[in-house]
Amino acid sequence: MNVKYKKCMKIVTLLITALIIGSVSAATYTYMYIDGSITVGTQKLVWIAGSDAPGDISVAGGTVTMDLDVQPGVNQNFTEALFLKNQDSASHNLTITVTTALSGSYFDIANAFIYENATTPGTWTYLDTLTLTTNDQYSSYTGNTPLVNGGYYRFTFEIQADLAASGPYNFDIQVVYE
Repeated sequence: MNVKYKKCMKIVTLLITALIIGSVSAATYTYMYIDGSITVGTQKLVWIAGSDAPGDISVAGGTVTMDLDVQPGVNQNFTEALFLKNQDSASHNLTITVTTALSGSYFDIANAFIYENATTPGTWTYLDTLTLTTNDQYSSYTGNTPLVNGGYYRFTFEIQADLAASGPYNFDIQVVYE
């Protein structure tokens, strides 16, 4: 009888110890949660090809690919090449940066002019010139006009390749908005 009593006491002691350890362990946990949601909507800013955009222009979401074909030594303008439209209900500030510049030794002129039109039909107002041979930048944050709801930015390009230039040359422009 004594053996059964000792075994029972050991089991009861182990159970009480396990309960104490379990309650102390549970008391030391801290819980954190993420309450997330996903809202699917339309793109806020969209690219639109202009009337004198190159024939091989392609717009895929937020990326435009275009090849401005020019002749050496000839000043060529693409005045209705590309538009950026704000189709959101809010205004957006933008930073437009030349992230990959053209080699200055192959271009006498390489500019992207930015114009803004906030009203329909409205008038185009000159905002800035980006020099494509440098990592130039335009920002609407620094006292300039944000792109308003229903407003457009127009990008026109003036390119004059050097007489010795031939072949393809790449540049990249990045638009960041909030």
